[in-house]
Amino acid sequence: MNFLFAVATFLYFLGMIKYLLYLALRNKILFVLATVMIFSGFVFETAALAQRSMVTGHGPYTNIFEYCVFSGWITFGVFLIAEGYFRIKQLGAFMVPIGFALMLFSLPFSQSAGSDLPVTAYWLTLHRTMSFLGFGAFTLIFAAGLMYLIQERQLKSKHIGGWYHRLPSLDILDNVNRTGLIFGFPMLTIGAMAAGVWSSQNYGTIVEFKLSNTLLLLGWLVYAVVSVGRFRFGWRGRRAATLGIAGFGIVAAALLVHIS
Repeated sequence: MNFLFAVATFLYFLGMIKYLLYLALRNKILFVLATVMIFSGFVFETAALAQRSMVTGHGPYTNIFEYCVFSGWITFGVFLIAEGYFRIKQLGAFMVPIGFALMLFSLPFSQSAGSDLPVTAYWLTLHRTMSFLGFGAFTLIFAAGLMYLIQERQLKSKHIGGWYHRLPSLDILDNVNRTGLIFGFPMLTIGAMAAGVWSSQNYGTIVEFKLSNTLLLLGWLVYAVVSVGRFRFGWRGRRAATLGIAGFGIVAAALLVHIS
């Protein structure tokens, strides 16, 4: 891992620790320091990705190392936007560990500049770009859904614990979940359609039936059900949160299978 990626990963680690400490101690200084470190790490990683793209001549998503660091970059970018928009200070304790895990997962893999991306791979590039953007939105859905289930359990219990005072209201978390779905599902849909066009042009079939593709389609189906349920039948709360978490798990599994 080059210097810029290493600095970014270290800053992400420090930011993650401080977000977790903030969740436990609710010290505003810890929150400010955590946000500054994550933002600084994001700047360093942005520079690292730009530098790498200039060297390789393609976007940062053509080998396992790039899949991991680009997914991490998208996750941190979505997190910073969401934190600024929703003003949920606890969000970092749930989203940042996902981004850091992706950065950490990239360490054993080669940073070879070699590419499996053909020169005229417009549809494949669109598929990868939109799929990664969708993954970032799904991390937000996962984090909001997890917080929702924890908070709901606190409210239903006879003895409300410390989590109740550390997490936002159920209405706020449900709105975050809904917003993530509004952005994430269309991105995943466009990515899946682009993959179908690419596969049809190069392999003569719309879907190449392998495990990663099957998992991705299953994840798309889960989010399709949630979207129809939310916007057609008014699903909210626990059902939407649970299905959102399940969808993220399936999509994350698809990514892991694809890069393994």
